[in-house]
Amino acid sequence: MILYVVRHGKTQWNLEHRCQGVSDIPLTDEGRQEASKLYPLVKQLNVDVVFSSPLSRAYETAKLIVNNEIPINIDDRLTERDWGMNEGMKIDEVDQYDCWDVILNTNVQNIERVQDFMKRISEFIEDIKSKYPNSKVLVVAHSAVLRVIHYLLGTIPEDGDLTRINIPNLRVIEYEV
Repeated sequence: MILYVVRHGKTQWNLEHRCQGVSDIPLTDEGRQEASKLYPLVKQLNVDVVFSSPLSRAYETAKLIVNNEIPINIDDRLTERDWGMNEGMKIDEVDQYDCWDVILNTNVQNIERVQDFMKRISEFIEDIKSKYPNSKVLVVAHSAVLRVIHYLLGTIPEDGDLTRINIPNLRVIEYEV
């Protein structure tokens, strides 16, 4: 299976460096325009199946980058991590390392435990591997979701710090699974 992942287009909270989590923040006009520009590249990939988070910023991005030519499957497991009481806070005001420490596995401020979050992403990956073994699969989701996918399928930082994995908006990243 070839897996392509794309982080949604820009939102106002991206521009303000805020934790979005499960807050359903829409794309900016610029985010929509940039997503539309990705369509020719995605079309050349000849994907067989598309999955998206149910949050509007990801779903709208998916619709724009496939130009409504391929049905989009919504999967709740691709929803961004729930940042609890940190939703809307400036990213630099939240202790990112403690929030991502797999051993600590904290739910301080009602954040979704990192082990639970990683488990749901891992289950999604295992499902699509078994259902689409010889396919090209496109996933449109969020920074934290794609960090976990990268952690599971790519190069793992030596210290396990997922915050060091940079997932820019609207970059197509390919994995051979």
